[in-house]
Amino acid sequence: MTICSISCLSNEIPSLVCKAQSEYHYDYFKQFAIDICKHFMTTFCQVAYVKTYVQEVPWQRLHENGVPHIHSFICVPDGIRFCEAEQCRNGPLVVFAGIKDLKLMKTTQSGFEGFFKNEHTTLPERHDRILCGELFCKWSYGECKDFDFDCIWNKIRECIIEAFSGPPDCGEYSPSYQKTVNSIQMLVLSKVSQVSSFLLWSEKI
Repeated sequence: MTICSISCLSNEIPSLVCKAQSEYHYDYFKQFAIDICKHFMTTFCQVAYVKTYVQEVPWQRLHENGVPHIHSFICVPDGIRFCEAEQCRNGPLVVFAGIKDLKLMKTTQSGFEGFFKNEHTTLPERHDRILCGELFCKWSYGECKDFDFDCIWNKIRECIIEAFSGPPDCGEYSPSYQKTVNSIQMLVLSKVSQVSSFLLWSEKI
């Protein structure tokens, strides 16, 4: 009985989340994650750590011959936006954001050259190839501050595409997949001062 009296029942969690979502209007869905995190930390004294995860599913209304459908939608992801908020009791609130399932392709101006070689190397250098990858990017804002999260997220997404693709009229040559990944990281960190760390993982497809 003592254990139950201090427990946060798992079936309460969805109800609390839905209640918070219905009662407030959120300009940033990161603020929703932050508020949920703060709610559990302040409401339940026995909670030592909270982590919330929210993602935005890109639904678009179906159209037929230019006429919008009354109730049907289609999911058309060009990268799924997500965020995390986490906090330990008596510790700072830390916010992460990111984009996943972002599929990008270059049909030219991508090579694989200048890599280490020895007597066992059989892979030849390539100076023109197709590069196609699915990216997962996650970054930290450090301690939570009053940021314009939407503006920052859009700016980072622009940096990712710019570093991957280069200028639209001429593109940009990359000597390796690894160089492309590094260029994305360096551009984001140089242009977005609010980001304290940036992680990029990419799977070639």
